[in-house]
Amino acid sequence: MSATITYPKLKLATQLRESAGSMTVVDAVQTANANLRDLREDCLTELQAAAGAAMAAYQRFPTQFDATPMADLYGIAARAIGVGAVCGAPGADTALVSLCDLLDRLSTSRRWDLEAVGVHVQTLQLLASDSGQDLDAAAVRHILAGLQKVSARYAPPAAAAG
Repeated sequence: MSATITYPKLKLATQLRESAGSMTVVDAVQTANANLRDLREDCLTELQAAAGAAMAAYQRFPTQFDATPMADLYGIAARAIGVGAVCGAPGADTALVSLCDLLDRLSTSRRWDLEAVGVHVQTLQLLASDSGQDLDAAAVRHILAGLQKVSARYAPPAAAAG
């Protein structure tokens, strides 16, 4: 008995080369990137405004656990995620995600750590600032590694290997 193996023709490569309407995929991506470059300044302004709002919200935190201001700060941070990638500050997005994770963990456990939240908010301010834009990638990685250490104190314990 013999078997014949047939492979279906994959159309993806062909479709990516073909035009969809009057524009190729490559042209569409290049146009989208150009449009994002045009938005960079406005997005940086938005990121800086979000960092300022986060600091203002943090400064209103009481000394003991209160879910309402924590939720307010969470909302500010969550809405700003993604803006950093557009304005050339992806580290700010990482800081925002880390802040949201920290706030989730603190809220769930009903714990209050003003210093941990403050470090995140201050880091966000740095990464969103004009001077933060001048930091090299190694410095940003180092800063974000520090945030990760702060957040790790509230991470759920690792599941035991079974």
